[in-house]
Amino acid sequence: MDVNVRKLTGRKFALVTLLNVAITAVEIVGGLFSGSLALITDAIHNFGDSLSIVLSYSAQKIGQRDQDERATFGYHRVEILTAFVNSLALILISLVLVWEGIQRLLHQQPINGAVMFWTAVISFCFNMGSAILMHADSKGSLNIKATYLHLLADALASIAVIIGALVVMTLHIYWIDAALTITVSLYIIYETFGVVRQTSKILLQNAPNLDYDAISEAMTQIPGVVGVHHIHAWMEDERDVIFSAHVNVAPDDIADIEVITAQETALLQRQFKICHVTLQLEIKHGLNSARFAKHEML
Repeated sequence: MDVNVRKLTGRKFALVTLLNVAITAVEIVGGLFSGSLALITDAIHNFGDSLSIVLSYSAQKIGQRDQDERATFGYHRVEILTAFVNSLALILISLVLVWEGIQRLLHQQPINGAVMFWTAVISFCFNMGSAILMHADSKGSLNIKATYLHLLADALASIAVIIGALVVMTLHIYWIDAALTITVSLYIIYETFGVVRQTSKILLQNAPNLDYDAISEAMTQIPGVVGVHHIHAWMEDERDVIFSAHVNVAPDDIADIEVITAQETALLQRQFKICHVTLQLEIKHGLNSARFAKHEML
């Protein structure tokens, strides 16, 4: 595991949470007074962000626990599960907002552009501050990245609302509010889908992107090894790959199984960046079988 991965500190967590609660309150009031759907939808996003941050911080603290008899690989996947739920929730909320935006396009109503503008400016400042606080931490964790995308999406939404407010004030084009809601929501769905796809692959234990032919070839280059089969690989989280395989050893080298195991493990960890290696050494069993069973996951 990468010990240099950044973690969300308690102070930063509290500050970002307070900022998002404040944004939510400001935008709800501003949206009600201005009649802007974009502000109301952004307020919903920010409320979701507040929940997302709390979940992310809690998942991070749980994920730092040491492995025990209940979780022999540790609790790192709590963060992956939280990232998946956060991102999926954001996509679902965005789909609802697309629908509401379409309804508003069909049934337009006047909007107070000045209230909409100044509320959006305040929201942008708060959202951008939160996103900046989370940016560095998002590079080392899918969990925190999902939360960071929430915040960045809201900052971008605030810019769109500011532009929309200017159009409303100067040109009195009220449908721009609904159009911005739809556009920003679709953008959020596009940006968040990647996190859902990556986390779902980890949760489903799909095979990581490794050169399995190169791995098999390198393993058979170890003196005494005559074959490798039943290769399995999956990811514990976004960083750590777990690997297992059956290794056939020549009968004359059976006394050197400890040395062979150590050499194979060192090879896999050094050359292929695999975190956890489990090998079963055999003489004849499975020697003629396929190298892997369709990257079959355990």
